[in-house]
Parts: sequence; structure tokens; C-alpha cells
Amino acid sequence: MTKPNSDRDEKGRFARGNPGGPGRAKGRGYELQRAAQDAVTPEHVSAMMRRAMRLALEGNLTAMRFVMERTVGRAPEAQALPEPISIDMPELRTASDCATAIDALTEAICTGAVNREQATLLMSLVQARLRAIEVRDLEERLMALEQQTLAVEIDKPPGRRRR
Repeated sequence: MTKPNSDRDEKGRFARGNPGGPGRAKGRGYELQRAAQDAVTPEHVSAMMRRAMRLALEGNLTAMRFVMERTVGRAPEAQALPEPISIDMPELRTASDCATAIDALTEAICTGAVNREQATLLMSLVQARLRAIEVRDLEERLMALEQQTLAVEIDKPPGRRRR
């Protein structure tokens, strides 16, 4: 099933000795790295850690950081506390309020009072609130129409009701 002069075996896998894809071939750098790995034993690593620990206990800050990172792990980056966004936004109770908020937000973007991330967040909040207002208004209108339809159906004489 394999082609003649193919770099693959009968199962379609790369044959032994084939580098298997793009990249640089294992050369002298690999040989030196492998030699260094072979030369360092677990006892050497243990001795180096003991030496770093002794230096850390003597007050060497670099050694302290090294020992702590290797034993406890790196401390996570502290998250910056969010700063309040300095823009006056109206309460979003109506579609008109949402339009006013979008105007205020546009002005704040143009003057540089808010950055792109803040503007995106605020705009998505205004749009979500506007959708909620629209759904509530449609729901109220639908309920009113249903009530009017029921009232009309009840007022009609029995022979003239719709089916």
C-alpha cells in the first residue's frame, strides 16, 4: 500500500529516521543539550536546591524567589481593581432613556472620557436594557389586544361568533 521511496511505513506512519515534518533537524545543539541532561543527576539538583535554600535563608532575595517558585509555584498576577466609569448615564426605564444614554456615551467616547473597553461594555448594557424594554412593551400590547379580542367575542351574539 505504500509508494516506492516513501517516507512512511505500511500503516502510513512516518518510517524510522524520518524527521516527521518541518523544522530544523536535530543537530549539535540537541547533542549538547542531551549531554548536559545526562551529566546532571537528581543528586546534583538536590545539592543545588540545598545551596539555594541556604542562600535564601541568609537573605538573598534572588535565591528566595528561586526556591519559592520551584517549591510553591509562581504567585498569580494581582488583578487590578476595576475603576468606576466616569460618565453620567440616565436611568434606563424607557427607549427614550436608552437613546439619551447612547448620546451621552457617544459624547464620552469622542471626548476620551471612556476607553474602548468601557464603551463596549456600556453600549452592550444599554442595548440589553433596550431589548428588555421592547419585549416588555410588546408583551403589554399583546395582552391588551388579547383582552380586547375577548371583550369583542363576549359582546357578540351567539350565532355570530368567529370560529
